[in-house]
Amino acid sequence: MMKKGMTILLTAGMLISLTACGGPGSTGAAGNGGPAGIEVVELDTEGTGNNLTGENGGTGGGGSAGGYGGAVWEGGLRPLAGFNQEGCSTEEGYYYLSTHSEELADGNYGSHLMYMDFASQQEVYLCSNAGCGHNTAECPSVFLYDEFPSYTTLLFMHGNRLYLLSKDSDHDGSMQSEISFEEVGEPAPGSPGEDGTSAVLYRANLDGTDREKVYTFAQGLTLEDFVLGDEKGIYVATKKLTSDRNGTDTYINSSERRLVYLDLEKLEEREICSMDFEGTVSWRVKGCYGNKLVLEGTDYGREVSGEELFNDDVWRELFENSQETYATLDLGSGQLNRIYNVSNKDLNSVVAEGGMLYVSSALDNSVKAVDLDTGEERILFEMDQYYYLYDRIGSKLRCESEASEDTFSYLDVNTGELVHSSLVNKSLGWRLEFRAVVGSDVLVIYDYEATANGDGSYEITRYQYGLISQEDLFAGRDTFRKINMIGEGW
Repeated sequence: MMKKGMTILLTAGMLISLTACGGPGSTGAAGNGGPAGIEVVELDTEGTGNNLTGENGGTGGGGSAGGYGGAVWEGGLRPLAGFNQEGCSTEEGYYYLSTHSEELADGNYGSHLMYMDFASQQEVYLCSNAGCGHNTAECPSVFLYDEFPSYTTLLFMHGNRLYLLSKDSDHDGSMQSEISFEEVGEPAPGSPGEDGTSAVLYRANLDGTDREKVYTFAQGLTLEDFVLGDEKGIYVATKKLTSDRNGTDTYINSSERRLVYLDLEKLEEREICSMDFEGTVSWRVKGCYGNKLVLEGTDYGREVSGEELFNDDVWRELFENSQETYATLDLGSGQLNRIYNVSNKDLNSVVAEGGMLYVSSALDNSVKAVDLDTGEERILFEMDQYYYLYDRIGSKLRCESEASEDTFSYLDVNTGELVHSSLVNKSLGWRLEFRAVVGSDVLVIYDYEATANGDGSYEITRYQYGLISQEDLFAGRDTFRKINMIGEGW
């Protein structure tokens, strides 16, 4: 019998998953991190800044190619879900699936699909059933927890339809530390492949009606936390999770990582390419544009073990001597171009958007714009302090300095002009939370309903959403148009 105990799941700052693209059935080959059949090109354009230094893994705090969604399709790839996008939007309204599960009339638990109508500035349950209490599975706004896990189900729009990708957590690159599971050969709770579940794609009308299960992915596959799309279908990354046990610790990694395409009309899946890469760079998908993926990875200069990544002292030394590297992967030719490298000795942050890489570095307190097709760079901004980049809203990068005190500044990517906005959350003075760009407006959480706990912390019972024009947001003018909330907003 396996002894009872507790399993703690830890996630490394740097994922171990190794990626590349080499066509169906390709196998890895050492050298430059590229498998056989893939041309890996180191761009050496003058002024690419390959000696620039930085830190923080260069993740840019959630910036992604595609911003907050809602844009008109102009061909090519764009992000549909993931990349820290919380919901999806049109010019008319915003959809989100609540992460707070509630007990239903029959004792089951479920989340609600909510909709904010911008014209009426009213939030509603996405349900048109007269007299519905929204507390049974028959309500179109109710999504049972067992079928749609909180936090991991991805919501997106495609072709004027709503889609929900129900999937389990991606524990790739994490460690499970057990306190008292001692029986050798027994799997730890939540170990890869324990339950053999499948990710499932659902589709519904924009009003929530006619929800149907349209596609089930192969059993035992884990899907990564993003969805990309083109005019006819979606791209997802699938993989098998593997575990390596060392004493009471289990290190979770992945194998057979693939980029696959699902045609949403024919509901046919095909493999685009392998994403397993031999070499020292652990590539991750950061965004996309045109027919290219944008990848980022941490290059330690050698293979690193799970034990090293989860040993604070060892990892710190490894990380400070590593570099963050950025590349594009052309899905047509299979060519991987390494575009930009940043040392992790100093703070840095990066946003990828529309074929450009925006890089902020504490080495020289500059913000640079790097063309992802050519590697050419130009300096946007130089200052006496470091600015952390979050994302791009319209023509401006949202950023924050150490002296900002929960306020944001906005850097124009065309002119290099920096403006500071004093807007903060009304009740607590915390930073604003951003949810969607809607034409010339931005949907923002700008207030809370909160109760002080007496120890400096607060219990937030409702997140208050509002619309504000980009012009007023950047200028710091408090002109939020309040959405009348009926849900908790999270």
